Amino acid sequence: MTAVPACRICGERTVFAWTAREMMLGTRERFDYLECVGCGSLQIDPLPASLDRFYPPDYYTQACAEPSKQQPGEEAMQRIEQAPPGAPRPAPRGRRLRRRWSEVRLASRGALVRALSGRRYARFDWFRRTGTGIDDAILDVGCGSGRLLGRLAGEGFTRLVGIDPRFAGRALSDQGIRFARESPEEHTGQYRLVMAHHSFEHMRDPVAAFAAMARLVERGGHLLLRIPVADGWAPRHYGPDWVQLDAPRHLHVPTRRGVEILARGSGLRLLEVVDDSGPFQIWGSELYRRDIPLVGPGRSGRSALPWSSRIRARLEARRLAREGRGDQACFYLRRD
Repeated sequence: MTAVPACRICGERTVFAWTAREMMLGTRERFDYLECVGCGSLQIDPLPASLDRFYPPDYYTQACAEPSKQQPGEEAMQRIEQAPPGAPRPAPRGRRLRRRWSEVRLASRGALVRALSGRRYARFDWFRRTGTGIDDAILDVGCGSGRLLGRLAGEGFTRLVGIDPRFAGRALSDQGIRFARESPEEHTGQYRLVMAHHSFEHMRDPVAAFAAMARLVERGGHLLLRIPVADGWAPRHYGPDWVQLDAPRHLHVPTRRGVEILARGSGLRLLEVVDDSGPFQIWGSELYRRDIPLVGPGRSGRSALPWSSRIRARLEARRLAREGRGDQACFYLRRD
């Protein structure tokens, strides 16, 4: 009889949880997930040898930051890759007003600034909570196409680095951003802020990856970790149809307790957990429950659901977020 693997996050024993289907692309292949009896985190079993075919060229994180711009030439890419990590670069004249506005948003907590900032305000909340300034060194782990870093460069941030083993080299050459095809275990440097936006759950060894990200945080700096969490309402309600299980790409999905355990083992202090979930947890899971894939030719995503269902999903998601029971969270961790 084959032994059941231990939890890859806390080392406790695991039990069978679900058999989930690959539904983002709609292949419907089946993958088993285990649940830890200690921290409650989920993990795929067995760990796939390769997932390359589940990350097609049009996978959403690889989409070009600005499709209207062409891919930079070889010479431009060499200039980006040879630049010193996190080296400050002067912002072009066209960015001066945006930079000034960014500084105001970082410093302000006012309702007027929040209203004028609209949806962009959320990311400035990350920097304000961590005390990260316009000219501080920032690392984006699992940066995909570099879209987020491109937006930050356009807002006036000057010391930006992105790493991703699947980086396709499509970032713009004039943004002053350094990119590397590396994992956090391979990368070196020290940063005021290390960010991982929905990339940690794709990493094969959560303990090693978390420790590597923690090592890259300078003293007094922060790790900002945004991930789906397995202890929200949606995982329990939808089970194997939970959209953010995302079999087989999500190799592990921690709980809030799981992240606390990882933090203690890596010398970081968990400061705050902010529920930043939205209606996707409901309408995406409802699609899967109805055997409707998320993306692909001729598929309409949430519009496949009645408008009344979409409104209910939005209202229910707001309630879950207020109660801290959503299916994803932003963790703020500090190196003292």
